[in-house]
Amino acid sequence: MATKPDIIVTDQEKFPLVAQWGKLIGGNLGLEYYELDDEFFDYIPQHINFLRFSNQQGTYGKNLWGEVRSQKSSYNAEPIEDDDGNSIQIKEKEAVDSNIVSTHVKPFMEAVITLKVQEVFEKRYNVLRTKYSTLEDATWDDQLSESKAYIADNSTSVKLIDKLAEVRGLTTADFAAKVVQAQDDWKTKLYDLAVQEQKVIAKLKSSANVADINVFLEDYFGEELTKQQCLDYGRCIENESGVIVRKDGQEPKYGTQF
Repeated sequence: MATKPDIIVTDQEKFPLVAQWGKLIGGNLGLEYYELDDEFFDYIPQHINFLRFSNQQGTYGKNLWGEVRSQKSSYNAEPIEDDDGNSIQIKEKEAVDSNIVSTHVKPFMEAVITLKVQEVFEKRYNVLRTKYSTLEDATWDDQLSESKAYIADNSTSVKLIDKLAEVRGLTTADFAAKVVQAQDDWKTKLYDLAVQEQKVIAKLKSSANVADINVFLEDYFGEELTKQQCLDYGRCIENESGVIVRKDGQEPKYGTQF
């Protein structure tokens, strides 16, 4: 019996070749899941972020994503015909193995969501970098080095920042001070991004089970809980008509919330 190919999780928009190489089987959070033969993994560019799972774990993760019930609907039964000869697909209930959920689905969800969180912060980092031109970025280390040296000793020869200061109508001392301040501002923003990313990931990793991860998805990605989970977590109530509704102030906010 042939071994089924591993499953790759990645952003197809960033890596369109995966659609040619593999077979799409699903996706979540804007990331796609593909069955991909071993030979192709060696050709994935280093800058592409992806996850690799065995076919078994990837399939469990895809099929049981967010599953907290002890039973789920299944359409595996053979269809039957009604009196008019029309084929009817029978929906049955099948048990959900809690061990599979804890050993396969929870780690799969955590890994996929972490990859998505990292992608969000990667975009924010790139936005931060686009404020600077390619040439300014290429010469920044030299500008900073000369600025620090000049501030320490204004007799130091600083050919680059001396010319840049002249172009901008500043003294070399003022320009050097601006460079050092800009570096401090950049580092503060960069560190804030890094800390925020780790806080979000730490919150995800603190989830005890899939149910907690579903709550995380609602709070951080706006993916609404099922009505039963909403009741279980005290975010919904059952009104006098027996309809499950959100409590005031507990409505989900859609989209990324971090």
